Amino acid sequence: MPKKYWRKAWVVVWVTLLAGIFTFLFSNLKVLHNFELKSLDWRFKMRGKVSLSDSSIVIVSLDDQTFSSISAKWPYPRSYFTKIIRNLNEAGARLIVFDLEFTEPYTQDLSQDSVLARAARRAGNVIFAGKVVTEFGANNTINQYVIKPMPELVRSGVPWGVVNIIEDSDGFLRRYLLGIQIRQKFYPALAVRALQELNGDAPLQNNPRDLRVGKYVIEKMTPSTMLINYVGPAKSFPTYSFVNVIDDSEFNIGEEDTDIFEMHKIWGTFKNKIVFIGAGAEELQDVKLTPFYDYEGVKRKMPGVEIHANALYTMLGNRYIHRAAGVWVYLAWLLIGLIVGSLVLIFKPIKSLPLILLFAGLVVGGIVYVFVDADVWFPLISPLLMIAFSYLGNTFYILGTEQREKLRYRKIFQQYVSKNVVDKMLESGKFPVFGGSRERLTVLFSDIRSFTTFTEKNRPEKVVSQLTEYLTAMTDIVLKNDGTLDKFVGDEIMALFGAPYPYNDHAFKACVAAHEMIRKLREFQYKYAEEKSERYFNIGIGINTGEMVLGNLGSRQLFDYTVIGDAVNLGARLEGVNKFYKTNIILSEFTYREVKDKIVARELDKIQVKGKNRPVQIYELLGIEKISDSEHELLVEVYTEALRAYRNGEWYEALKGLRKILHFFPTDGPSNLYIRRCLDLMENPPKENWEPVYTFSTK
Repeated sequence: MPKKYWRKAWVVVWVTLLAGIFTFLFSNLKVLHNFELKSLDWRFKMRGKVSLSDSSIVIVSLDDQTFSSISAKWPYPRSYFTKIIRNLNEAGARLIVFDLEFTEPYTQDLSQDSVLARAARRAGNVIFAGKVVTEFGANNTINQYVIKPMPELVRSGVPWGVVNIIEDSDGFLRRYLLGIQIRQKFYPALAVRALQELNGDAPLQNNPRDLRVGKYVIEKMTPSTMLINYVGPAKSFPTYSFVNVIDDSEFNIGEEDTDIFEMHKIWGTFKNKIVFIGAGAEELQDVKLTPFYDYEGVKRKMPGVEIHANALYTMLGNRYIHRAAGVWVYLAWLLIGLIVGSLVLIFKPIKSLPLILLFAGLVVGGIVYVFVDADVWFPLISPLLMIAFSYLGNTFYILGTEQREKLRYRKIFQQYVSKNVVDKMLESGKFPVFGGSRERLTVLFSDIRSFTTFTEKNRPEKVVSQLTEYLTAMTDIVLKNDGTLDKFVGDEIMALFGAPYPYNDHAFKACVAAHEMIRKLREFQYKYAEEKSERYFNIGIGINTGEMVLGNLGSRQLFDYTVIGDAVNLGARLEGVNKFYKTNIILSEFTYREVKDKIVARELDKIQVKGKNRPVQIYELLGIEKISDSEHELLVEVYTEALRAYRNGEWYEALKGLRKILHFFPTDGPSNLYIRRCLDLMENPPKENWEPVYTFSTK
């Protein structure tokens, strides 16, 4: 591999390493961490709701229907919950899990607490809820204590689990607190306690990376939490109103009494089901923000009881979301950085941007795919940061390198002035001094098309050789026609006609020089096509005539014999306009007036270039004195008539003439351009005061 490629490869590697460091630092910022959490929510929504056609978990909800149907005030008598336990067991429920805290005695009738405890102990499949309270005291002290279910329940040996939650920094609940360790004793969460009971009161083994419940291994995200693999938004699990479960033949709820639970027993609604009982009404304030909060345009919080159900569903089905290991994340960063850096160095910053955006889309698509298909949470924000930092870092390197190259070339060319200026100094004995005068002159600008692309595709030796051949030939033509070679700016030639030796036909001499430059260019193109089977340069030339300041301009330390002014700027703009019209030589109206009797040209357009307030008519130089009859008939006569029709709003007539031209000259740039304009104007007619002036907003 050539040395320069090794150098570029090392640049990509070093930029990738630096980008990785910046990505690591930025990705740990709180705001970006929150973005990553939001991206996880987005992935849940992209996956959608999981089908639960035959769920083993159901919800009994203290919902709005319950509160509107039952006349008793909240909190309900404990006898209601005793009734629930008996009804569900009669219906064949496998496990009954209360996400309701019975931690205080029912003062209105203390005997109901004992009845509830006996019913739960007799059922043998009931789990109650407790919690751990954390208080922060003075001097940063932390005090934690357990609030267990009421003594009657504890003495009866009924199992219970804590219902504490842990929210992320944005208030969303994505993780499930598996339990709390207090003074060497581990208090399992409600869903974990349910998993124990389902496995015959299986023992717990709390390890740093997992929590083992019998044969079940719960994967941890943090030392005390796991990620909940939500099945969908609220009410994704089969949900039944509390009132419909208590409303049997023995319980009268009033006017709305239907004894509906008798039908549930017949239907087998709760047979072999794990039943979670909890608050569903908003007024009980046990609703949480989850990844499915804003799903399909519906913003709905999830009851806390359903969060416990989602956690148990994750555990029972071993449906854990696997957090990608750090080593794989960092290796992915490096690979992404190397790919982006290579694209930037190969295609350059601007041209590589669409490819990099496409690559970023593929990265995002892959990350979403592994989540949906394999339940793997791979970071989304940090890879995008890596793409951005790698792109910016390699772009800055390229810009810095190109700037250094430009400075080096500038120093080289500033050592030279045109031969005519040197001859003038030697003949007169007067050396250049700072200052100038206003003269009417003609300026010619010539530039190679897509020269940067050519340099990227070829070896430096070939680039220098071919550029030297080209510049030498073009310089000879300029000097032969009494022009002054003002300067080279990279591959651009700036030539001056009418100075330092004044003469009157400088506009014509500039046109002759431009015509000969194109002829010489064609010779090079044919030679390379036949002998070397490769494409040669194409160039654009802009010519303008007008008043400009001529002289030795610059600084006291370094000056150059050159011209400045609006007329010079217009000439430079016209050279670039060739790219738009797909032409080679463009004259301004000021040059055309002086040479129209000696050349063959056609009007191209009326344009307004950046930096000019009034429109300028421009012309394409087709030949000196004459061209072939077919070219004159089509490219001049038919074209001129089509242009007249276009300006008069006769789009169809213009199209007929332009298509006739393209039949014989299919690559004619102006004809192709005006066909597109006519079609566009036919579809979107202009206003009545429309003027056919095209404005260039860029240089």
